[in-house]
Amino acid sequence: MFGIEYEFSYLFFVIVLIGIFADNKNLLCLVLFSAIHEIGHILVLYIIGGKPDKIVVSYYGIGMTHSSMLTPSKEIIFLFSGIFINLTFAILNICREINIKLVIMNSLPIYPLDMGRILKCILDTILPVSISYKVYFIVGWVFELLLLGTAIYLKNINLFFISLYLIFVLVRGNL
Repeated sequence: MFGIEYEFSYLFFVIVLIGIFADNKNLLCLVLFSAIHEIGHILVLYIIGGKPDKIVVSYYGIGMTHSSMLTPSKEIIFLFSGIFINLTFAILNICREINIKLVIMNSLPIYPLDMGRILKCILDTILPVSISYKVYFIVGWVFELLLLGTAIYLKNINLFFISLYLIFVLVRGNL
């Protein structure tokens, strides 16, 4: 549709159905504002001259990839747009807690989160790629281990599973 590939996981729909039947408004708000976060990315990408290649709707949320050739400054604007959307809703006191959590999560410098991708973009412009890769790899793992430790300390199962997913992405991306 619109030249964009879409991928839907059945687990995503299971999670939404659980949220509906369990009357879990927080889960449904999380899904809604995760989608709005990605819509913010998509709109800004079109505005700055890019186009999404693929939108993935999965159990871990909604994500998007693009292969548009953007300048580093445009890429950073594109990446900040999702965080900005959630911050705006938090300031407007619309599902404040959910949007603050999304801002905090996407502000962690862990790839593939927004700030992790921003860090990579910045480092790639100021350092040789081999050094840039090592720096953002180390920073990502430090913050990932802090996130995992926080999840364990708080006994937060959702944060624990998010952390495990990010570990999977970090390991898969660096094999």
